[in-house]
Amino acid sequence: MEALRIGHGMKTRQPVGERPAALAQVPASPCGEDAPGEARFLQYETARPFMAGLLHHTTNIRCLIHEAHVTGRSAILPPLALAPHHNFGIRREWRWEHYYDFGASSLTDAAGRQHPLPIADHPPGEGVRSWTLPGGTPMPDCARHYPLVVRRIADSFFRKELPVDTWPAVTVDLRCPERITTLARSVVRHLRALGGGHFVAVHVRRGDRIATKSVPDWPTRPTHVGRFLRDRGVADGTVVYIASNEREPDFWKPLEETWRVFRYVDFPVLEALVSGADEAPDNYLLYQVELQVLREGSLRIGTMPNEVWDWMHHWLVDQRNWPPPGFRRRLWQAGMRRLKPLIDRIAGRLPPGPRRRLLSAWRTAWWAAFMPRLPDR
Repeated sequence: MEALRIGHGMKTRQPVGERPAALAQVPASPCGEDAPGEARFLQYETARPFMAGLLHHTTNIRCLIHEAHVTGRSAILPPLALAPHHNFGIRREWRWEHYYDFGASSLTDAAGRQHPLPIADHPPGEGVRSWTLPGGTPMPDCARHYPLVVRRIADSFFRKELPVDTWPAVTVDLRCPERITTLARSVVRHLRALGGGHFVAVHVRRGDRIATKSVPDWPTRPTHVGRFLRDRGVADGTVVYIASNEREPDFWKPLEETWRVFRYVDFPVLEALVSGADEAPDNYLLYQVELQVLREGSLRIGTMPNEVWDWMHHWLVDQRNWPPPGFRRRLWQAGMRRLKPLIDRIAGRLPPGPRRRLLSAWRTAWWAAFMPRLPDR
C-alpha cells in the first residue's frame, strides 16, 4: 500500500484570538557575526495553535521542512496542539510520533535526489542567538549569522503567508508508523475481498463544519450522497466505505438499502481506537488510518475541494460553486446570526426527532435562498 503523503503534547488550551505575551512583540534583529561550526535551526510559532486539526498542522510542518531544506537549516518541530472541536471530545497528550514516522520519511528535491528530512534531533542550546521573522517576511541574507531563525504568525496556517511557490520545488513524503499502515491494510484487504477487488471510498465531513456553518447540511446527507453515487455509475451492491465525523449511529442507514456500506464501527480493530477498550481513545489515530483506506478506493469522493486531497476523484460540494460568492455568503451568515436564536428556541420545545428535522430543514432552506444550487451531475 502506498504510504500516506500528508503531513509533543500541549495540555493547556490557548483561548481563541488571544495573543500570548511572548508573541505580542516581534523584536528586530541586527546583523551579527558569523559563528563557524554552529548548527542552524528553523522554528515556526503561532499564537493560535489550537485552531488547527491534524492535516492543518501537517501542512504547516511541510512548509517548515521545505524552508529548512532550501535554507540549509534543521527544522524544530512545533508541539502538536490539536483542535479539540475536530475530534469526539477526546483528550490526550498528542505527539507527532503517534501519527508519522519521520525516520522512514524523506524529501525529494527538484533534481530527483532523495534526502532524509532535515529535522533537528535536539533543540538549540539555552541563550542561542536568534533572528525573529514576522509572518511571511522573506528570510534575509543576514539570517545566516544566526543559529536560530523563528517565524511567528498570528494565525495558524503558515502556507497562506509564506512564499512557498517561490522556493525550489520539493516533495515531502511523510510516512505513517507501521501500526497505522498495518491496520489500514487489513481493512482494505477485507473491503476488496467483499467487493471483488475494488471498493468506493467516500469522505463526508459533517459535524464541525456544519456547526460552524462552513457548509450547508443537505449536500452531506444520505439523499444527496446516494444520488451522487448513482450519477457516477456506482452499481447496486457495490462495497462503499464512508469515513465521516457524523455521530448519529443510524445516519447512513438509507444508503444500506442500495449499497454495502461500511464504517469504522464495522471493524473492531478500528472501533477500539476510539472506544477506549484497549488504550486511551484517539480519534486522530482513527483519522490517519481512514485516510490511508480512502486512498485505496477505486473511486474516491471527498466533501469539498481541498488542495491537500488532490488524490480525490470527485467532490460532493461542486468546485464551481465553492466557495460561494462573497456578498451572498455574507448575507446568508447575517441571517443565520439573527434567525438562529429564534429557531433554536422553537426547536428546544420539540422532541429530538422533530427538532433535528426542523434544524436541518431551516438550514437547507436558508442556504437555498441565497446560494447557487449544487448541480446534480
